[in-house]
Amino acid sequence: ELDMTQIANEEIGNMTIRQYRELVKKEGNLRSLVSVDASGSLLDAACILAEHRVHRIPVIDPIDGSALFILTHKRILKFLWLFGKHLAPLEYLHKSPKELGIGTWSGIRVVFPDTQLVDCLDILLNKGVSGLPVVERETFKVVDMYSRFDAVGIALENRLDITVKEALAFKSQGGPMKNDERVVSVRDNESFWKAVNVLVDHNVHRLCAVNEQGGIEGVISLSDVINFMVVQPGSHLRNITPPKKHWARHHTGDMNDKELREILLNNAANFEQESNSSSASNSALPSNQNSYSKHPPHH
Repeated sequence: ELDMTQIANEEIGNMTIRQYRELVKKEGNLRSLVSVDASGSLLDAACILAEHRVHRIPVIDPIDGSALFILTHKRILKFLWLFGKHLAPLEYLHKSPKELGIGTWSGIRVVFPDTQLVDCLDILLNKGVSGLPVVERETFKVVDMYSRFDAVGIALENRLDITVKEALAFKSQGGPMKNDERVVSVRDNESFWKAVNVLVDHNVHRLCAVNEQGGIEGVISLSDVINFMVVQPGSHLRNITPPKKHWARHHTGDMNDKELREILLNNAANFEQESNSSSASNSALPSNQNSYSKHPPHH
């Protein structure tokens, strides 16, 4: 059994999943599995992600309870990016994230290159953020981003008595990184859809909105985007039963974007055709069945 008093001397990388689970359970931090049923909607999945503040969830087979695959914020955003531009309101294309209220634009938590890593990790673990802009102390120009994921390698090496700058050097051991690889950003006055394009193109969880001098003005995360595009508009739809009819063709394995686009466009056409047929049938009903009166007739 795992001894809590000796955990500091344990090599985290050598711990089994069972041991780690026991450790978390003893600390009172063990949470129930968060998942979504495979028969649920993307709206259900997005709402679960937002409610539990996680970036990914397993999709569970409703019949045997097995995990089918992992659904992530990134995949949902890629779907919206591929098919949403043609349906997106014009404000998405012309207004900035700040104008639309997307992202964090005040009280932004940042760290400096000379910040101690333990202080950086304290913010990541206890302040509800998963990534921190690293900025110059004098100008607040963004020079890098440090995330919880970056801290894993440092933790495995048991090197916590260092600065953020030294931790970033450890992060770059895989090879030199270009500036645009270190800092994924958009100008603070660029459109929301431009920000979505940058998130998708760079395959990142968050980006910085910067001013003309490169100073930090805001942070836009995948969660912010999904909440704005899916969770908020769909909040009144969750109790609506989805249509029983589906127009899905059999396929094996993952589909490429072209195949997925063809299926979705075909489904949309079939859905519109069925809706038009339903409307035509309703309009053919006798007037007393197709309308209502504010004042019912007297008997």
